[in-house]
Amino acid sequence: MQTRGTDLKVGLCLDVLDLFMSKAFANREKDREFNMALLKHGFVTLPQAVDTVARMPIDDKSKREMRARIRRWARMLRERGFDVPDA
Repeated sequence: MQTRGTDLKVGLCLDVLDLFMSKAFANREKDREFNMALLKHGFVTLPQAVDTVARMPIDDKSKREMRARIRRWARMLRERGFDVPDA
């Protein structure tokens, strides 16, 4: 592993889906547009995101709310004329 110019520190990057999910859970206004852009441009798909909710270590109520939130974002994009496939 090359560490030149990093003071021997290694930076780790989140997978885009992990980033999406953490922002979806946080449910901040600033994160909504970011996540909608990830959906709009296909970096994250609706089925991928909705399926991932089941594996998150959160309670069932939070899972239901997250799935609804993600589906709502996809619906909002469709209403704006973007193609966000269900599957």
